[in-house]
Amino acid sequence: MRIITFFLLTIFISQTLKAIDTKAEQAIVVEYGTNEILFEKNADQIMPPASMTKIMTVYAVFDRLEKTDVSLDDLCKVSAKAYKMGGSRTFLEIDDYVSIDDLLKGVIIQSGNDASVVLAECLGGSEKDFAKIMNSYAKKLGMINTNFVNSSGWPDESHYSTVQDLAILSNYLIKDFPKLYTYFKIKEFSYNEINQPNRNKLLANENGADGLKTGYTKKSGWGIAVSALRNGRRITLVINGTNSSRSRLNESSFLLNWAFNQTSQIKLVSKGQLIKNVDVWLGKKSSINLVIEDDILSTVSFDQLQLIETSISYSKPINAPIKKGEQLGIMEIKISGKKNLVIPMVAESDVNETNPFFKLFAAIKYLIFGTSLDEI
Repeated sequence: MRIITFFLLTIFISQTLKAIDTKAEQAIVVEYGTNEILFEKNADQIMPPASMTKIMTVYAVFDRLEKTDVSLDDLCKVSAKAYKMGGSRTFLEIDDYVSIDDLLKGVIIQSGNDASVVLAECLGGSEKDFAKIMNSYAKKLGMINTNFVNSSGWPDESHYSTVQDLAILSNYLIKDFPKLYTYFKIKEFSYNEINQPNRNKLLANENGADGLKTGYTKKSGWGIAVSALRNGRRITLVINGTNSSRSRLNESSFLLNWAFNQTSQIKLVSKGQLIKNVDVWLGKKSSINLVIEDDILSTVSFDQLQLIETSISYSKPINAPIKKGEQLGIMEIKISGKKNLVIPMVAESDVNETNPFFKLFAAIKYLIFGTSLDEI
């Protein structure tokens, strides 16, 4: 393979390189559309997820609502175990029957531990069995550093996750259940004549914020998973380990605004874009266009001093016959601080073999005169 290197484009270059940081112990900022990590700090560090656990509880309930006959109007009985749960509560009464709709609001808005247990027992038979369902979803979604033992996030040494896994979960919930996701932006809920505001204060303080869930235990500190949509672009972040609810709000707000204001999603290559016209050996056409099959997007920071470099590689010459869409080479895009992108280059059209009568003539011509693949 012969390597041909050329500059594809140059992005904005800042005068100084400004690193960002956060007071949170663990943090991750993700571009929803491309799953690119824009910022991370101890993203794979095992930590107690606290009430951010409830994102998975809700995911499991949403999936049941979408794929079975379970309805928002179905009623679930409040057990003694659920009634006795401490921490944040929806203030359910023992032996009452509560709709799944109200229970979801209690979990999402009020962070009700009691509502979480009721849902788990109602749909899983027991909270322990429901946790097994939660773990099966975690495995399916690629949450490799997570284990759930309950539906509420109640402290347990065997109950753990990472901010990266919680970001994966958050984005899948938004993607898989776009209509039901609207529960997360409800700002208050009243049950049993007790009105409680949504604990996610970013809903009222940040433009475009529409979810997801806060969390706190003494061991975990203050954390939040949040997502926001501005001008068609969605950013999701998860932080944990701040030392107060105020710090949680400030740090998440700072990272969210940094992502929207200091980074930009750009199109590196367009679908069908011509990358190179190359010689064809013994074909009815003397050359073929190499193109890209899909748009290639990336998110880059204005605060990073970088150039984007691109190299292409392909065989010389390319032998006929060639089928449209056949991979004939690769393009590699290098962005400082990011994993290199390796993109297939494919044939734009078919090229059949030349008539056998001309093969010998073509071979002699090639050997005598030669051809070259010009560098771009």
